[in-house]
Amino acid sequence: MGDRSAGGAGSDAAAGAPEAWAEAVVAGLAGAKAAERALGDALRPAMSLKEEKAQRRAEAVRAAAMGLGAAGCASAAGVSERLLASWRAEDPVFDAALSTARSLAHVHDVVPDVTTNPAVLKVALDAILRGVPFVEAGALVGVKRDTFYRLRRGNPQLGALFGAAQNLRRRGASPGRKRKAGLKGYRLVRLDASESPGTDPDA
Repeated sequence: MGDRSAGGAGSDAAAGAPEAWAEAVVAGLAGAKAAERALGDALRPAMSLKEEKAQRRAEAVRAAAMGLGAAGCASAAGVSERLLASWRAEDPVFDAALSTARSLAHVHDVVPDVTTNPAVLKVALDAILRGVPFVEAGALVGVKRDTFYRLRRGNPQLGALFGAAQNLRRRGASPGRKRKAGLKGYRLVRLDASESPGTDPDA
């Protein structure tokens, strides 16, 4: 079987096979995350805590530029809201960057709509793949519980994507991980040489 273009995959979904299309899309998202982790592991001996935090902060700023609030920005960065708030409090430049990104989204009418904004949809799907419950994933992107369920029922492609993400998560999670499912946040526990042993890992 030859390579298939993105347009071909979309045609399959429109032709009444959204499940297979959704499984391929979600597998691609999961594969990209796995590759990102592998790259991080490869660089881990040389990558400092400062560099790792910078990458996560950049993801938070990108999410803010899509109009997402604190919960969505934290989720996109793979950290807890508490840690994101701590970063904002300790770093005025980062705080200003987040505020400016949100203002940019507002000025250009960028709406954090999961039905029209692929970046916002990706945040929700990534959250589900991490084990965040479906309703909580909706809250991360500013969608109320009833609305999120209606979207799933009323839009075959969205419903297939959400279902594929949940199925892939269930297949990949061990029983222990299932019990702990949810956004647990990211704890910075590795110290740079310049940091003191008493540094708060959540700071």
